[in-house]
Amino acid sequence: MFYNRLFRSGGMIALTLALLGGVFASAQEPVVVQFWSHGYPAREVIDNELIAQFNAENPDIRIEYTVGPGDDGLYITQLLTALAGGEGPDLFNVVGVGVPDLIPSGAVVPVDVSAFGVSSHQEIVDLYAPGVLSSFQDADGNLYALPTELGNYALYLNTALFEAAGLDPVADAPETWEDILALAPALTIRDDAGNITQRAFDFPYPIADEFNSRVIVVGAMAKQLGDGIVAEDNVTATVNSPGWVRSLEFMREYASQYGGPALPSSFVDFQQGKIAMIISGSWFRDVVAANNPDLVENLAVVPFPRWADGLVNDGGSYLYGYGLYVSAQAAPEVQAAAWKFVNFITSFPERYYAEANLLQPRLSLLENDALVNSVFAGPFLADMVGSPSLPLVPGAGEFESILGRAIEGATLTQDDIQAILDEANAELQSSIDAAQ
Repeated sequence: MFYNRLFRSGGMIALTLALLGGVFASAQEPVVVQFWSHGYPAREVIDNELIAQFNAENPDIRIEYTVGPGDDGLYITQLLTALAGGEGPDLFNVVGVGVPDLIPSGAVVPVDVSAFGVSSHQEIVDLYAPGVLSSFQDADGNLYALPTELGNYALYLNTALFEAAGLDPVADAPETWEDILALAPALTIRDDAGNITQRAFDFPYPIADEFNSRVIVVGAMAKQLGDGIVAEDNVTATVNSPGWVRSLEFMREYASQYGGPALPSSFVDFQQGKIAMIISGSWFRDVVAANNPDLVENLAVVPFPRWADGLVNDGGSYLYGYGLYVSAQAAPEVQAAAWKFVNFITSFPERYYAEANLLQPRLSLLENDALVNSVFAGPFLADMVGSPSLPLVPGAGEFESILGRAIEGATLTQDDIQAILDEANAELQSSIDAAQ
């Protein structure tokens, strides 16, 4: 009898402890944050190490990392499809211009200031170079993402080709578009048949193996002359305005004498030592190092060219940003954990630049004299302040291909450039209207 009572009492105690253990186990289960990002191997190495460190230091949170397809288009499609189906990530890294509807649609939530130990979004914005986070803010200044990478373009020089032409790569480095045209005769080499075997410079044409953005380059040329991609209302296309006409006229003049889309991609030829100058991003140095390491010692970088005549906006290339966004579908505790992680992972801008050539322009980076005065980082950092951000325009994802067709018309035909751009503007406007 005593045994039975003891058994029943012991059973009750065991049951109680089991239930309490379940409660305790449940309470101790970490908050899981599903984190997606586009593929970029150099960045992924740093991401994985920092995620492991964060998980170890925060046992109540577990970041689970998924790398999507390397191509932005594939990744964005995968991301948006998952979010639309309610199965997307809690936290994701994506290029802002590729998903212009994220903020206005309510698909993402504003930054949780408490995770950063501040009381306002402005205090977070003030951690960065002036104006560079504008594409991550809404019209009221609310901040919705922090950058893993803020990109812009500058002008790379092959100093060996400059010296071979009798030029000083420092004293003779071009500052303007007109300078580039003036340097072209000295840096262009032709064979006996008159075919170009070495180019001074060339643009990113819509041809195979070209990975630099036409919108960032040509759009910035037009913006410098006072004309953007859209009007201030962000829905009226303006790519048939005078600044765009002049920019394509310049491209036509240059291509007709010193380059053009009939030649191989400048992206490839520069790496092979066949072009003296090319416009690209800070990441391009790693591409060159991987494909032609001997060329790296002959690389120099100078700011994005300006117009000598007619300059309205003294800015560099358009800025584009990859940002960390938190999904509105995530549970509140997951959102809080995600923002805590964002605060952590965006606190290493020096490492992301040193190991992956990615710029996260916190003031700490801009106040680092070694970086600001360096051959590679300096021109990119200097040009970020005061340069425009690519507008987040619904439907403008088609503009890269639309502009490509306009450039083909300008450089491969003698059709009227105003008419070419009128057609491009109509195409862009249709794309914008369809996305409304």
